[in-house]
Amino acid sequence: MVQANEALTHCLERSSFITAAFYLIDYQAGGFSFARAGHCHTLYYHSIKEEVSYFRTEGLGLGIIRNAGYEKHVKTQFWDYNPGDVMVIYTDGIVEARDGEGNEYGEERLRQMLEACFYQSAEEINAHLRHDVQEFSRGQPLHDDQTLLVIKFKAAQPHA
Repeated sequence: MVQANEALTHCLERSSFITAAFYLIDYQAGGFSFARAGHCHTLYYHSIKEEVSYFRTEGLGLGIIRNAGYEKHVKTQFWDYNPGDVMVIYTDGIVEARDGEGNEYGEERLRQMLEACFYQSAEEINAHLRHDVQEFSRGQPLHDDQTLLVIKFKAAQPHA
């Protein structure tokens, strides 16, 4: 994130910034490294604990601080995964989708929806979550992009 911030410092307008998240899955270690730069908090189903929660990690958007001090505002963490764990990475257009009365979809509803379908495949979870957001905001214009990525960890490493 520090290198990305440094590179963007030279090409972003002064009033602009970018949010991002970085994930690196290490199949041999059975975990992943991640860092957040102002992006939405990752939603995670932990199969051993049988609970859904958000990674509430620190991380300042890229381009907000344009000097060496940025490094203090980003933290890389490592998380062990277990077979059956589910990670949901999404853009704010998902949780900020609005219904006809102006209510936001919100992080809590997204969490509840994952609780209801964590046992499905990654593709089915993605479809379930997308369908719920569409039903919630039925007919309302999109105010932001909506991107949703679901990863369901398995016991075996995928083949290349």
